[in-house]
Amino acid sequence: MSNSEKNKTIALSVKDIQISFGDLMAVKGVTFDLYENEVIGLIGENGAGKSTMLKILSGIYKPDKGTIELGGKTLKLKSPEDANAAGIGVVHQEQSLFTNLSVAENMDISVGKTGSSSLMGFYNWAKVNASARQTLAKMGSKLDPRTLVGDLPFVDRQMVEIARAIRVGEGANTKPVVILDEPTSLLEPHETAVLEREISKIRELGSVVFVSHRLDEVIRVCDRILVMRDGELVAIRSKSEVDQNELFRLMVGREAKSEKREYRRQNQGEAPVVELKSLTKKGKFKNVNLALAAGEITAIVGANGSGREELCKAIYGALPADSGKLLIHGVEAKNWSVPKAIKFGFGLVPSERKVEGMVGGLDASSNLSLIFGKESTVGPFIDTKKQKAVADTWFEKLDVRPKNPTLELERFSGGNQQKVVMAKWLKSEELELLILDHPLRGLDPGAAATVNSLIRQAVQNNTAVILLADTLEEALEMGDQIVVMRDGEVSSVFDLHKEQPTSLDLLEKMV
Repeated sequence: MSNSEKNKTIALSVKDIQISFGDLMAVKGVTFDLYENEVIGLIGENGAGKSTMLKILSGIYKPDKGTIELGGKTLKLKSPEDANAAGIGVVHQEQSLFTNLSVAENMDISVGKTGSSSLMGFYNWAKVNASARQTLAKMGSKLDPRTLVGDLPFVDRQMVEIARAIRVGEGANTKPVVILDEPTSLLEPHETAVLEREISKIRELGSVVFVSHRLDEVIRVCDRILVMRDGELVAIRSKSEVDQNELFRLMVGREAKSEKREYRRQNQGEAPVVELKSLTKKGKFKNVNLALAAGEITAIVGANGSGREELCKAIYGALPADSGKLLIHGVEAKNWSVPKAIKFGFGLVPSERKVEGMVGGLDASSNLSLIFGKESTVGPFIDTKKQKAVADTWFEKLDVRPKNPTLELERFSGGNQQKVVMAKWLKSEELELLILDHPLRGLDPGAAATVNSLIRQAVQNNTAVILLADTLEEALEMGDQIVVMRDGEVSSVFDLHKEQPTSLDLLEKMV
């Protein structure tokens, strides 16, 4: 411990935490301190133990060994309610608000009995709203506490989540420890900037554990950074001691490799796999003309409400267009639907993988064979040995952890779930078009590099790809052409074989 650290007050102390699930030791003797008014980053590959550690801190899991102290007092956390009562609030990656309740009601629920504003079963609405308004004001937010959460944009809902987490400290009469689990993963760049400013305000009120896969963001936001690998805490670094390359090396145990982007057409002069002619869906997008070539990546960028997600759903058959034409290899598709799209070799990796991309109660090997499962069957029956052999191959290719495809997919970390959802489509030789809706969301840098490499392999195998990227930089890195959408229309198309636009060039066409 440095001299400067000796003078700081410890808010949270984690000592020798360990937990196992069967033969798998998920967290191995993790020890660290979090100081008052400090933001620490917690990073690691998918499956490194971060999510398990957060679940221990939030009372979801009880460790086999070790102690947690808050404000010098040892905690016995048996549930999330215990964590809240102690002053530990969590902002989950996937929001947990009640969209049919107001901002104030959501915040009041978070503090339970310690902060209830009810009397004999009746709410004192003036007290509920005033209390919420006071907490929001501490963060510099002017949100109306009476507003229904379902009517708020995503970034404002994220602010409510954070305010709710801060409220647990008020209920416990202590400075809160706020855990932010991938809080920016679903935000646009300008929304991320807003959230980062809010984090500096949280620091003034308490302490923060910040989890993110975006290494530039971690360095920008955090005071110190904790690195986990294979369940162990392998490094603690001050932000001034590291750059993104060093953090990558600490996380994955190897240096980052950069792939030189080569722009060259594989199928010059061939007819496009898919062509859109004046495709329109009222209120969503209109008069979209677009050609998708085999062996090329079309990145579609746009702000929230641009219509790009809805356009992709229409191409996949999940949202019927009102007018215009969709042609496949030059032939118009009639009565287009998802089953027809799959039959023609169209695949979709959705942004909401848990809701739309997987069956959590099935094991990972079964999820892998949900669509194209011929290699795992004998006649009409599933051959479980063949099914597992296919899964083992793809688990190795994508470095899915733990390497046990017989486990239910919901038991894997978010990033490893995404790898399985990707592999479900990538393993098919029948794949003609792959639509990727934010495929790197929730992936650590090492896993993201693996997935990008597999996308490029699919392109080399003559698959046409539509990419809805998390960032403009990702679109520029991966795309052969970039389509910019604004207010439901295509505002510009950049052919990267002929020109090299910048992020600013794209942004100017988006707004």
